Amino acid sequence: MRLILRFAAACWDLYARAFSFVASSALSNRGITLSLFAVCVLLITGPWLRSSVSRDFRGVHIPWNNLASSRFLPEYVAESPREWRWDSIAVPLLAIVATGVLIALVRPRWTPYAFGVLLMASIPALAVTLWNHPGLYEFFESEIRGRSMLRTVYGMEHVDLMTVRAPDRMQAFGGQTGKIDLLEPTHPLLVPFNYWMYGPWLIAAAAIGVLSTKRASWWSRSSFLGGWAAAGIVLALASTWPRWAAEYYWTQADAFEERNQFDESALALEQARETMPHLGYMRRYWLQRGKIDYRRHDNSKYCAFFVAMQYLEVGDVERARAELEPYVDTDSAAAARDLMAEIIGHTAAGYNAHGKREAAELAWREAASIAPWKPVYWVAHAVTVVGTAPSRAREIEDRYLAELCEVGDCFVGCDLATALGDAYFENGDFEDARRMYAMAMDIFHLPKYVNLHAQEGRLGM
Repeated sequence: MRLILRFAAACWDLYARAFSFVASSALSNRGITLSLFAVCVLLITGPWLRSSVSRDFRGVHIPWNNLASSRFLPEYVAESPREWRWDSIAVPLLAIVATGVLIALVRPRWTPYAFGVLLMASIPALAVTLWNHPGLYEFFESEIRGRSMLRTVYGMEHVDLMTVRAPDRMQAFGGQTGKIDLLEPTHPLLVPFNYWMYGPWLIAAAAIGVLSTKRASWWSRSSFLGGWAAAGIVLALASTWPRWAAEYYWTQADAFEERNQFDESALALEQARETMPHLGYMRRYWLQRGKIDYRRHDNSKYCAFFVAMQYLEVGDVERARAELEPYVDTDSAAAARDLMAEIIGHTAAGYNAHGKREAAELAWREAASIAPWKPVYWVAHAVTVVGTAPSRAREIEDRYLAELCEVGDCFVGCDLATALGDAYFENGDFEDARRMYAMAMDIFHLPKYVNLHAQEGRLGM
């Protein structure tokens, strides 16, 4: 008995010593510093940009520059899974963190400088993310419009599907419509603030690291922090300078156009494009160039783009398509194909709303072929097909289910699996229906949003 008691006491003593060692190490200055560096790693590799339907863009996906060689345009990078990029903003940040961990272990007194360098680098990284890739934010804006089309498609299948009644990822839970304020006119320099995520938190974490590891008075700590932050702001201005210069020329183009000086306006617009070539691929550039060409009676593809956009805004999709269609083929610019796909998508949504599913199926398939980098169109096509012909559920599953990884909105993905499950159920394939319903429940894992009626249907209650 004594031997057992002694053994138990020895085990308890060993446990207490181990727990004390781990706790003291974790709560020591060095342990807290390493923990803060680990948090920085999570923030660096976590989502920096969030879209309405597509997957998040993480720090390892976003490059520093917008040169043609980086090919960081929606038609190349929207589809998932995305590869880690060696030219991404995350690479130097992770290198700084790795160096900071070694410094914290070997020379703890130098740790404030490691956090200072991290702060200095994270500020331009966030600036590059926000302002060096304007085409990406046009893609985000178009996905919000596409999400509203999906509401119509899913609404024709069942009003209790989550996409119909739930908000998208860009809206707080509890709303019933899309984030309308994102569609209101906003200056392009302010639009990115609707989509940023972890970048500001990385700056905050680095700033906390500077303040907490610097051994000095609070005034000295604040001055030390301000110096590193000022250096980061200077680097941010340097890394995004082409965007600011391009916006200056763009403002000049607007001013010249308002004074009916169309040639000068076109020249200023071209200066903006030459300063930042990425702007030439955007819908914004095509609209401005088309507006100038329209006012000086130049029947160019830009003019057709501008006129088609005006027809689309007033709901005349037939005339919009007729205006733009001669200039769109598989080799056309992405901006033209994107607008054509959106025009066809509005047509297809109208067919869905009026119960013309066969016509809607053809229209959604055409839109998906014109803009294959946008998941909204193939999702709408898949749901329309299984709603029209449940016997084609196997065909749709084989064709599209593997691409579900491109959809970041769990409501859209959950409802796509549910639509397939409903089709299998109507066909009498109960095992496959149960499998699709189980997949829908796996995709839907948000405890903050509860739709009991829809969830009970998936669980077979």
